[in-house]
Amino acid sequence: MTKPNHPNKLPVEIDYGRIAKLLARAQYALGRLDGLHNQLKEPNLILAPLTTKEATVSSKIEGTQSSVRDVFLHEAGEKTRFTDVVEVSNYKEAMQYAIEELEARPLVLNLIKEIHEILLRGVRGKGRKGVFRDDQVWLGQEGDPIEKATYVPPEQNLVDEYMTNLEKYIHFENEDVLIQAALIHYQFEAIHPFNDGNGRIGRLLIPLFLYYKNKITLPILYLSGYFESNKDAYLDALHKVDIDNDYNNWIQYFLNAVIKQSGETQKLIEKILNLNEETAKKVEDIKSPYISRIVEFLFKKPIFNVPMLTEEISAHRSTMIRLVEELIRLNILIEIKLEKHKRTFVFTDLVKIL
Repeated sequence: MTKPNHPNKLPVEIDYGRIAKLLARAQYALGRLDGLHNQLKEPNLILAPLTTKEATVSSKIEGTQSSVRDVFLHEAGEKTRFTDVVEVSNYKEAMQYAIEELEARPLVLNLIKEIHEILLRGVRGKGRKGVFRDDQVWLGQEGDPIEKATYVPPEQNLVDEYMTNLEKYIHFENEDVLIQAALIHYQFEAIHPFNDGNGRIGRLLIPLFLYYKNKITLPILYLSGYFESNKDAYLDALHKVDIDNDYNNWIQYFLNAVIKQSGETQKLIEKILNLNEETAKKVEDIKSPYISRIVEFLFKKPIFNVPMLTEEISAHRSTMIRLVEELIRLNILIEIKLEKHKRTFVFTDLVKIL
């Protein structure tokens, strides 16, 4: 494909009869996953770990090497094996920013641009950050001319028109929300509105859209794991829309991803909740008004130092050190010495789960 692709404007006609059973299964799976939020006293208990895992997996699709552990080390101010940890950390920050913003404003193009700017902050990339592209781009092997491209998105002068249509569709009310999520993801990737970071933004939009539409109480459905495990089928399904306008095939792939990842995420959340219960039991005999808040902190920042903890808890440093020593004694934390005179602690059970 060397000519620019001009995807249909949204909405498009979908054969609901062909996908009705699969759609019902996907809705049921997502409903079961969403029901887990009723067990949560503190949403950050799962939100922080899951966004870190998603940031790692989604970025890995783009070629990064950093692990979940690397991201937590980076957040603790430690050096990591790979410089690309900044990209993964940015993804997590962009996700957290969007979640907070959606409490007070709609999912619009300006917010998407702001997310893009955070995603590429401090990272060497093509084009301007937070701004739609103003040149023609194409996908293919690095260095290949446009004649060898595997995909050519719409010309730069059409990007605003297509993205305005996409924004209107985000607020369209006469479509099943899961079908909308599938079409929004395809359309965003087809438009390829930015010079860089389109894949990550496109994947990030899925949970954000479902959260914005109140389909899920927390934005915890991440499909990157399925897309990575089934990458060839993912690209084929998108390409069939490009070539044949076969939206149904793409939607079927997407709904299967929702079913699979809803189940996987549910298992992961249950492991996190079980670990929280086990940890709470282990610390029952520690006499301190701070201990429950420290346990909550461990699920947000499982690799940390004492200054991070004292900033979070607003307690005296000596008190925090004493309680950390107690947690080491109970085998909840281990200490790792990465820099001279700097003590760093790891909540290893959570890092292993992720």
